[in-house]
Amino acid sequence: MKKISFLMLTAFMLSLSTAVFAGAKMDKRHAYTLKNLKLDKKTQAQFSPILMQYLQDKKEANKKYDDLKEKYKSAEKAGTLTDSQATQLLDAKFECAAKELEVKKRYYAEFLKILKPKKVYYAFDLANDKMAKIDGKD
Repeated sequence: MKKISFLMLTAFMLSLSTAVFAGAKMDKRHAYTLKNLKLDKKTQAQFSPILMQYLQDKKEANKKYDDLKEKYKSAEKAGTLTDSQATQLLDAKFECAAKELEVKKRYYAEFLKILKPKKVYYAFDLANDKMAKIDGKD
């Protein structure tokens, strides 16, 4: 019984730490985007919550692919990915790309209510930078 409780607690803590890590990455991306847009305080205060919601919706749009990618990570690294797994990954990637495009189009209209088109362009560009660049490693 103690082993089962310990395993359940360990699994819970691991899932919690993964969620916290993902949240930390999103917070970094949010701060990075705001910092580099160089908005005045009033505009930043208006834009910040919309940007955070955009990042969350974008992450949700890619969840299916991200989950499958994690599931098949070891097979991919070992070079043992099957045709069936590759097909699943590609189908999920295409589906998620379409969902992400819908999210971007929806938020484009929202961003334009606060920012000029040039800043909207940069907001999308910055929000999509790789984590290595955000962390200053690129």
